[in-house]
Amino acid sequence: MDGKTPKFLKDDSIIYFIVILLLLVVFLIEGMYIYVAVGAILLLGVTAFTLRKQVLREKQLKNYLIDYTKNLESLSVNSFYYSPLPICIISPGGKFLWFNHKFRELLGDNADVIENIKEFVEDFSLNSLTGNKEGTISNVELPEMGRSFNVMYYELEEGKFGEENSYVCYWNENTAFITLRNKYNDERPITMLIQIDNYEDISEKLDVGEKSAMTAQIEKILNKYASEMNGFVLKYDNSKFLMMIENKYLETLEAKKFAMLDEVKSIKGSNDYSFTLSIGTGAMAKNLTQLLEYAKGALDVALGRGGDQAVVKRINSVKFYGGKSKAVEKRTKVRARIISYALRQIIDQSSNVIIMGHRVGDMDSLGASIGLYSIARSRGKDAYIVLNNINHALKNMYERMKNEDSHYIESIITTEKALELADQNTLIVVLDTHRKSYTEAPELLDKIDKVVLIDHHRRSEEYIENTLLDYIEPYASSTSELVTEIVQYMEDHIKLTKFEADALMAGIVVDTNSFTFKTGVRTFEAASFLRRSGADNVDVKELFNESIDFMKKKTEVIERSEIVFDDVVVSYIDEYSEDSNVIAAQCADELLTIKDVKASFVLVKNKDYINVSGRSVGDFNVQVMMEYLGGGGHLNMAGAQIKTQDMEEAKSKLFEAIIHYKKECNQ
Repeated sequence: MDGKTPKFLKDDSIIYFIVILLLLVVFLIEGMYIYVAVGAILLLGVTAFTLRKQVLREKQLKNYLIDYTKNLESLSVNSFYYSPLPICIISPGGKFLWFNHKFRELLGDNADVIENIKEFVEDFSLNSLTGNKEGTISNVELPEMGRSFNVMYYELEEGKFGEENSYVCYWNENTAFITLRNKYNDERPITMLIQIDNYEDISEKLDVGEKSAMTAQIEKILNKYASEMNGFVLKYDNSKFLMMIENKYLETLEAKKFAMLDEVKSIKGSNDYSFTLSIGTGAMAKNLTQLLEYAKGALDVALGRGGDQAVVKRINSVKFYGGKSKAVEKRTKVRARIISYALRQIIDQSSNVIIMGHRVGDMDSLGASIGLYSIARSRGKDAYIVLNNINHALKNMYERMKNEDSHYIESIITTEKALELADQNTLIVVLDTHRKSYTEAPELLDKIDKVVLIDHHRRSEEYIENTLLDYIEPYASSTSELVTEIVQYMEDHIKLTKFEADALMAGIVVDTNSFTFKTGVRTFEAASFLRRSGADNVDVKELFNESIDFMKKKTEVIERSEIVFDDVVVSYIDEYSEDSNVIAAQCADELLTIKDVKASFVLVKNKDYINVSGRSVGDFNVQVMMEYLGGGGHLNMAGAQIKTQDMEEAKSKLFEAIIHYKKECNQ
């Protein structure tokens, strides 16, 4: 109350007092003193009575308002306390200041013991309250009760409960919705496209009965898994299957690393031949059409990585399982011939050809680029090779180019020049990588629509999409080998110059470590073709000659190496120089010659990151291991870039990746 009485509550008898007072004045003027005296006494009495009555009325009104307010507050508190919604008031630190009977039911027997909301819900997000007047914390789960809530909160004025701010929290249960959502997700269909990788090659080596028996065993394994997961298997080709299962079983499949891969691989035929599977799994799509697209895309990735693995594709993620086997070399060159014909058609329809490999180029990327350059020129097209920097690995080749016909060195251009030359009919050929971010000039891919991709690395999650033509063969030793095969199937067989043959041979030599790693029949066939085209082993070897200082640096790296985890050797280069990456790669190769060593890693400090070169023999898959660090490559040769300048931190991350890999593979 502010001390002022509202007008409608004030006594209006003052008017009558004024009238009586005027009459008394008249009586006084007329000399009627007795009437004046009697009237004055009566007037004083009435005035006193009226004033007393007014004071009493105001006091009663104040008391009434106070009682009414108290009743309202009591009603408000009661409505909070007996609300069907659990309500609590907490401090910014989570301390309980008050809660109603419904919230007490949630606390149960611990209601008088629990003092902080973190004791009740360990992962309750107090940070969500900070700086916000109101909001909602979604899906706060109480696992022991099997209940879930959306907690709506509102900040109370300072001092309402204690000296600091406080928050009133309304717990709105959404258990029914969460249960329905989980049931929907559990029963969503999962599409799996399954293909026997090496069906045609191995079938030729088996008699009909044995082949039928082995494929029947594969079908039995797939049907067993399907029935266990409330699904089915449909065979739609000799070596291809469609499996549909419920989503709730996918987590189990992933936890077991798609054990069906190893079960199928354990089926042995005569001469120890065995089949392997590639599995493309589509999950969490918006509709069945998109689900099938996910499965097809996942299968393409699995095949592009060499097979014997499962790939699970969701809307925002791709996960890989298996991939422990070497990619099976394909004896038939049918695809090489088809690719060669298609590439010829695309080049003929282009205005010019721009070729680029990966950044920090090597002999394989440049050798393959020179081979593609020869193909484009044979079709009468202007061709260019994007190369912004000549690193140590390319120095000898670049010097050799200077001594050849001038058009070779003139074909080397920068990214800026390539952007100027590009038009709507320009073709860009990407070699020795399928990752946009790894290319020499990623911005060219944003400007040029016509893209051809040729690579021999196992396909990773990052991939250049919407290419006119892609030729990814993980079985191949090098991109130079693939380009050499394309050259052989070009119409009017291209006549390679000696320099071009040497360049392609150098690419094969560097990626096979002089034909000791990842070499197959087709590798030697490609080398034989290059030899007939004029490649000279002595001249190729000179492209790899190094200075005495370079050799001393390699010796230092090998000297500081150490064996860890019994069968892994690790070394490092902590000072950046232009030849560091080449030294790291060569040292990783040489460290593999140490007895009982299955894998080698050399870390080298670059300007913005620490590069890791990994090599392996046997079953140690460095490609899978490098993927833990964001890299990739092949089973026996891979690399990664660790975003740090601290060598100890990089070594720690490498060791974590090795431990993780060994744990996953039970090594």
